[in-house]
Amino acid sequence: MTADIISEVIPNEIFNVSQDERIPEHLKGMSNEHLIKSFYMMEKTPEVTQLCVLQDILKSAENTEFGKKMGFSEIKTIDDFRNRVPFSDYAQIEVEIERLKAGAKDVFFDGAAASFIATSGSTGIPKLLPESKNGELVKSLVSQIRAILLLMLAPEVMAPGKKVLAIANPSEYGKTEGGIPIGSASGQAAKDMPVEMLKKMVLPPEMMLAKELSNEATDYLTILYALAEKHLVGVVCSNIAHFNILLKKMNATAADLLEDISTGQISEKISIDQALREKLVSKLQPNPERAEELRTILEQKKILDVAEIWPEFSVVSCWMSSSAAKIVADVKKVLPSTVKFLEWGYGASEGKFNIPDRPQDAAGLLALFGYFFEFLPVGSTDGKTLLAHELIEGDYYELIITSYSGLYRYNMKDIVCVTEIKDQTPRIVFVCKESEYLAIENQKMRIYEIERALQAAAAKQSEEIRFYQIFWDQDNKKLVFILEPYSQTLNSELFKQVLENHLFEINLIYKQLREAYQLLAAEVIIVKDGYRDSLFTRSIMPGKNVNQTKLPTFVKKYPESDWIICWAKEGEK
Repeated sequence: MTADIISEVIPNEIFNVSQDERIPEHLKGMSNEHLIKSFYMMEKTPEVTQLCVLQDILKSAENTEFGKKMGFSEIKTIDDFRNRVPFSDYAQIEVEIERLKAGAKDVFFDGAAASFIATSGSTGIPKLLPESKNGELVKSLVSQIRAILLLMLAPEVMAPGKKVLAIANPSEYGKTEGGIPIGSASGQAAKDMPVEMLKKMVLPPEMMLAKELSNEATDYLTILYALAEKHLVGVVCSNIAHFNILLKKMNATAADLLEDISTGQISEKISIDQALREKLVSKLQPNPERAEELRTILEQKKILDVAEIWPEFSVVSCWMSSSAAKIVADVKKVLPSTVKFLEWGYGASEGKFNIPDRPQDAAGLLALFGYFFEFLPVGSTDGKTLLAHELIEGDYYELIITSYSGLYRYNMKDIVCVTEIKDQTPRIVFVCKESEYLAIENQKMRIYEIERALQAAAAKQSEEIRFYQIFWDQDNKKLVFILEPYSQTLNSELFKQVLENHLFEINLIYKQLREAYQLLAAEVIIVKDGYRDSLFTRSIMPGKNVNQTKLPTFVKKYPESDWIICWAKEGEK
């Protein structure tokens, strides 16, 4: 596609950058109004936008070690790029990342790394991913657009006197041996919020920047500052499970919290460095009137009910896709029905990939201006990828990204679904990790297939499942479903029968193996209320919190007997 054709489709003002300027730098100089207008214009022309972005990324890195090795300066088309550059993953670039940590320059991108982002994966040792100056700008732009659209969907947040609770990880954990900052993805998101939004935060900066606070102290202080503020209108966080647990802790420690609000102090039961304690106490003011108001609510309602303690509470921005969807459904039950839920946005340490712009919708528009996207159809064996304008509504894909931060055809090992395509503009939602499947006799049963069967089985009894995990009993060749329902009336035997029927429908191999008696019927274990939250508490790794903790869907052992209510087994009634 020639520059003349590009300029006919997209106005020059969007991609008419100078020789020494990159697209993220150009977009960052726009006003909010101009940026949003440009964003939607680019979304309507995905093919052109993506070509421009790929050319810009390659241009910015053509004199790097990797750029020279791959001949970036000679690449003219997308096919050239796909033919020259192979897929990659973290293991293939780990050696070079160690050099970047020490301060090496011009390896994957121009100059040295501006920062590193620590992953929040399932292992105890986080991986560090390098971020270039323009990579940081892309994430900042995505955060900026997300925030603008959030405020357009929830303008009440900006009303005078209103406050927001932002639950985030530290924006900086430390530095590499080369003195380069190490941060977290959600911490950077909070840092990138517009100044107007930062002024709305209910938590004091001294607390949000503190690195030495324990999880217990952080949770208590978060509740304290939020509860002291009557005009709280919403919460912004990645994992809404953290907010859900905070609400429960709020009622468990209500007496101490109300005393601290009344006196403007922090309970001595909470261990905090003395210097930090003095700074934090200076941000509190004795408020006996608020404390008394809360005591009255507690006496009348027997709990600190959200609708009563925060009468203006109206917005939640969080993850709403994948396993988070069930936690959202759980939280909705304790919030006023008028509360709007807005998707936080799909992203990872490697990047921020979509931009939600609808309430109650977990999907979002691709951040086409910041990454070059490729999509590998799930189950594909030929390695051929599709581009953003070639996707099919309803299909599932592995996401492959190329970024300004030196990730080239990098397989995220994420599966996304295209929920809608309108005027060539796809909306995508994160579904699960590629590794989230059960291998049954060399056949993969994907998590989203199992999810559909569980939903159908629950609907048959007009029940809802708060949480589930799946255990593949290899020795006995059977699936074991661990379920935490909302009510104790779920009939586990009937559920098992209906679930088996739906598993037959979604996976022909499973049906054949069951009919050939090579697999036993699935088992269903019903666990007590609170099982999921107990797992969050027990699964927190050193240096992490609930906001950074993800519970696995597939597990390798049965739940403790103390948690089991009933167990529908093969041959038992």
